[in-house]
Amino acid sequence: MVAQRPKNGLIDPFALTSEDGYFWLKGNLHCHTTNSDGVPSPQERLDGYVQAGYDFLCISDHRKVTQTDTVKAPKQFVLIPGAELHPDNPFGGERHHFLCLNFTKDMDSESMPPQHVIDAVRQQGGSVWLAHPHWSNVNIRRDTLPLTGLAGVEVFNTLCERMGRGVGAVHWDDWMAHLDRPMPALANDDAHGSPHRPRDTYQGWTMARVKERTTAAIVAALESGATYSSTGPVIKDVRIRTLANPVDAKRSIEVSVDCSEAGRVAAITRGKGADYWLEGETFETATLAIADDSKWVRIEVVDPQGRKAWTNPVAL
Repeated sequence: MVAQRPKNGLIDPFALTSEDGYFWLKGNLHCHTTNSDGVPSPQERLDGYVQAGYDFLCISDHRKVTQTDTVKAPKQFVLIPGAELHPDNPFGGERHHFLCLNFTKDMDSESMPPQHVIDAVRQQGGSVWLAHPHWSNVNIRRDTLPLTGLAGVEVFNTLCERMGRGVGAVHWDDWMAHLDRPMPALANDDAHGSPHRPRDTYQGWTMARVKERTTAAIVAALESGATYSSTGPVIKDVRIRTLANPVDAKRSIEVSVDCSEAGRVAAITRGKGADYWLEGETFETATLAIADDSKWVRIEVVDPQGRKAWTNPVAL
């Protein structure tokens, strides 16, 4: 399905080659239907993403799993069962929002401690993600560090962005700093409205590098970091190497990025990162030098319209 995840690290999806059978799939893992507080029926929601060119989808209604056999998907389309669950927060923050993928048995999550919810989903073979942490007023130290078994974080959420708090990159970096290891991220729509209105649809997605069009392969790619997230830009390749004779002796790690048309590329690290831009010009290749003690690096690509894409962090 995907290469073996390195200990305390993530897989670099750009090192997984088409010659070895890998390909990209585009998907959304967070949306709602009439089974909770969404406008369209589950079938209408699914049809919208199929018509928009997506390859996989999770209908993540609040507190209820929309079973995959209740809707009809094209043969090559992957429908992942899941739900958004809301256990109470005993640590002082607001109620949790957990995006739970690849599980099928409903549970009364609001009467369960958050750790019990995570454990119950994982016991079904599922995967639990921290949803829209900025919108949810999550404090990583207070609300998240006491918990174990979370797979990663939603770095972008279209609906929350419409309400001004859709990007969770600071929470992502904070969480990794506390854990002292890389964590993967997702970009999603969290669509509630009509599939025919673009306000909260088709604006945030996750690209998964897989060998198979299956739920197991996609979830394995998500958890291992063999993905990148986007609201528009395409990231084609990322290459990292150590320079023998760097211009700056303290910045001997070189990161090269190939992407769709961009106005800025940033390398975010545990410490001093770097950015690349050409005043008044766009580009499709960028090379950045980062500090030797960076520990990990993730890339953000910003296109001329201000849309972003995020790689997962690679351990250095």
